[in-house]
Amino acid sequence: MYRYSNHEKNELILCKSLAKLIMNIALHHFRLVDTISREGSLTKAAASLHLTQSALSHQLKELEKELDIEVFHRQGKKLQLTEVGYRFLRSSEKILAEIRTLEEDINNYKNGKTGKLNISMQCYTAYHWLPGVIKDFKSQWPDININIVSDASRRPLEYLMRGDLDLGIVRTQMVNTQIVYEPIFEDRLICILPADHPLAKKAVIDICDFQDQELILALYDPSYQETPIIETLIQEQHVKPKTLSRIHYTDATIEMVNAGLGISVMADWIVKPYLPGKHIVTKPLHHSIAKRTWYAATCRDTPVIQNFLTCLKNHFCKTEMLCNEFDNLETYQELRAG
Repeated sequence: MYRYSNHEKNELILCKSLAKLIMNIALHHFRLVDTISREGSLTKAAASLHLTQSALSHQLKELEKELDIEVFHRQGKKLQLTEVGYRFLRSSEKILAEIRTLEEDINNYKNGKTGKLNISMQCYTAYHWLPGVIKDFKSQWPDININIVSDASRRPLEYLMRGDLDLGIVRTQMVNTQIVYEPIFEDRLICILPADHPLAKKAVIDICDFQDQELILALYDPSYQETPIIETLIQEQHVKPKTLSRIHYTDATIEMVNAGLGISVMADWIVKPYLPGKHIVTKPLHHSIAKRTWYAATCRDTPVIQNFLTCLKNHFCKTEMLCNEFDNLETYQELRAG
């Protein structure tokens, strides 16, 4: 018959005890063994744990009673781990280290330092400025994983409602939903014309100026069903362009204008990257139709979302100042030229 060694007997006893006590051992028991082992006495351990010595002694007796075996040898005022105690300590160190990591991860998440963010925009053309915002954001919160959900550009509000999107940058709103909208910037609609077009001589373009014109409107997403604001205004004011074309791509629209095939209306920030080298001029629209508001749409509030919103607002605040400086410079140059 096989005889167990003393070491094997102790291991078996410990395994049986641990199996019995998995649901009974509390976190403070692991801290207790870890601290007493490190400090070497109940007095020092009690001070470290901000407990009275009697309270700590009671907890130790409670643990040993549950385990049905000694964890420490008493040698006067000193305590020394038993073999079972050493085994318990090894588990304590692993568990406490994992708990500390867990607490740190939770605090980082609560403070917006870690996590993920699924974002999208209602307009594909808008993605040219988004990387700059993400770069600024990542410089401050490098451990946030940002995922651009390009498919959500077609139906960002639906994706938000389903929970597949954390933040959408949109220009339309749904009523009676749980979505919260926060204005982040306004874009200015401008008219783009061939440089030799008769309307290029006007200072400001109004809706009535589109009468009998060859009008080309860019639909930034083929699947997007929203009627462009200019088309709506034309219908409301009974203005009839000579032709009305709808093109699904910004660059194609601009090339058609550049070729003298018509005029168009776009947001200024969309147009500017395409203008160098083109035979095109831009003219402001009448103030009553010149602006559109874009919103950050969310269904929930987290530190990560709020931090990204702050970056968005800062970006557009800087952009607006630069645009104003650019506009002032253009005006100054025009005055000098005149």
